[in-house]
Amino acid sequence: MKKALTFFCVTFLLICLTNLGYASQILPDSYTVDKTTDTGSYTYHDETGVQLIDGEYGTAHWSADLGNGNAYEWLGWVHDTPVNIDFDFGASTFIDTIRVGTVQDRLDDVVIPSIEIFSYDGTDWNSEAYLNNAPESISNNNQYFTFSFADLGINSQFVRVALTHAEDGPWTFVDEVDFYNAPVPEPATMLLFGIGLLGLAGVNRRKQ
Repeated sequence: MKKALTFFCVTFLLICLTNLGYASQILPDSYTVDKTTDTGSYTYHDETGVQLIDGEYGTAHWSADLGNGNAYEWLGWVHDTPVNIDFDFGASTFIDTIRVGTVQDRLDDVVIPSIEIFSYDGTDWNSEAYLNNAPESISNNNQYFTFSFADLGINSQFVRVALTHAEDGPWTFVDEVDFYNAPVPEPATMLLFGIGLLGLAGVNRRKQ
């Protein structure tokens, strides 16, 4: 029993580590946005043209200065229609997972959007995944979110990330959009898995 349990744990761990090793991030060549960014207390414009894919995450409050100036990491919009961000990979590319970073402080200011993922087949934009964050909730106040869309199986040169709100007026902020060619285990999942292995090992020792 001990050998079988050990073999199972080691095999499962190797599978997880293999998935981690082969989940490579894919960088788009460029992107375009169909709505202009806005200016509020700070400027939320795309100052470099690559701020959504430059690896600069706004993990603190959106207005924080993380070394580049207040709110530098964020692009911000105030619109009552969807904000469409179209990413161009230069050639047809396989995409398994997309992660979108966003934030909320309060319902009358900055709120998390609903998010829809599209691929382009050369003629039409096809919906691949949708996360409905409506109705907007006070329970999300003062929180940073990374929303993951996994098992997409997209093969396309172009991918669209569409952001919408249930109510007109609140700000939409996004810091990064990340693309991967394989599933990306969440850190919490790996932590729980590690705790589970330790627990199994402890049970095994007690049975000796």
